[in-house]
Amino acid sequence: MASRFKIPKLEKKTFRGWTFVLVVGVLLAFIAIIDRGGLNDQSAAADGSTGCQLEVAADQLNVRAAPDPDSALLQTLVRGDRVDGTRIVTNGFRELEGNQWAADQFLTPLPDTNCA
Repeated sequence: MASRFKIPKLEKKTFRGWTFVLVVGVLLAFIAIIDRGGLNDQSAAADGSTGCQLEVAADQLNVRAAPDPDSALLQTLVRGDRVDGTRIVTNGFRELEGNQWAADQFLTPLPDTNCA
């Protein structure tokens, strides 16, 4: 069965000009949005499920897989992000919801939460 659509032959001139730059830019932006989880990134949103809500007090705060500065980096939070945490602090790292860890010195408990 013959195809209805013909694939155009790509030539050098196809990859020149602003049209190509804009198409590639939009495509890369779309891939970046998908890679980070979509437009509604809720990875750093506290819902109060643990009873301890914390606010990030550093410009950037690394979230790790274990309470160790050499453990795998899971994500990076920014100043003002709010996360759910636990009362467990090990080696200077506070356990966050989902068995994730962040440096406790850069997390500030929110009022009316039980983080102590």
